Amino acid sequence: MKISPEHQAQIDAQKKECIYCKINRGEIPGKKVFEDDKSLAILDIYPAKKGHTVFLFKEHYPLPAFIPADEFTHFFGLIPGLSKALKSSLVTTGINMFLAAGGPAGQQFPHMGIHLFPRENGDGFFNFMFKLNTTTEEGISKMLQTNLPIMMQNHFGRNPAEWHTGKGDVPGFLSEIYENSTVIYEDEKALCVLPKKGATVGHMMIYSKQEEKYIENLSPADSAHLNFVASFAATAAFEGLQAHGTNVVMVSGESDDNPEGKLILHILPRMQDDALKHMFWQPAQPKDDLDAMAKKIKDKTWKLSHKEKKSDVPKYVKPPVIKLGGTKKVKSSSPEDEIQAAIAKMQK
Repeated sequence: MKISPEHQAQIDAQKKECIYCKINRGEIPGKKVFEDDKSLAILDIYPAKKGHTVFLFKEHYPLPAFIPADEFTHFFGLIPGLSKALKSSLVTTGINMFLAAGGPAGQQFPHMGIHLFPRENGDGFFNFMFKLNTTTEEGISKMLQTNLPIMMQNHFGRNPAEWHTGKGDVPGFLSEIYENSTVIYEDEKALCVLPKKGATVGHMMIYSKQEEKYIENLSPADSAHLNFVASFAATAAFEGLQAHGTNVVMVSGESDDNPEGKLILHILPRMQDDALKHMFWQPAQPKDDLDAMAKKIKDKTWKLSHKEKKSDVPKYVKPPVIKLGGTKKVKSSSPEDEIQAAIAKMQK
């Protein structure tokens, strides 16, 4: 996205006062659980629930549209690994992801990131339990069916994928979704639908075409692609509905609000003072030792940023050719022949 000098000056001014940028610069302490050259994950010091983690871009991007494709791919490709680390260290069965773009959607700071919530049955966290009682007009459905495929076609034009040739197959485990929803967009790896009843007008749901209940079972590339579809779906809804903001909410694994444990990304166009205020949580003092928790999670995330150096890889040393019969030249032979010859020599 091209940024005017005036807009860049505004962003630079934001960066100086941004609390997340200050944490990244070390001016404010943070309970870090993961860090690499492009991203940072910290425990929320006023958590909505145990293990509440904020995962951030290190660069100051006010909205998703500002994020370069390569950084988007890197960031959302880490979601499976982070989810696995959080679930295993805190021994939970599910996880939620929450992304807010715009004030009415709950974006508190002009610095893009997501919230991750480890989940389990009976945890009392019902913020993402949606009432599906809103119908979307056919005209809006047609608009989304037109605009989102165009956006995705442009995306693949800028970022070609070898695997992408068309819509792909209809997986059997999603047959009920096809029957009870309107398909907005699909490719070989993702399916985006408009349910008959949603939480808001334009509420879309995105499914992976791989039969996986858990985000941590997706590859980094497939996780990034699923989130690319979600981001463009949110943009299509935001622009087409003249919405005031958008949310992307991922549910994965078993919890009270996801009893079947399905992996779903909800795209929710938001209007000022709409009926989804219940999604927002009130800051609360932590009941757990955040330092001990951060250490436990960090022990599970270190592999995500570990890159094997060339010097760490043992070099293959080609064994010397064993020549039989003194200095007499022998015909070139395979390694297997040479090994057999050496064994025969030792047995004499």
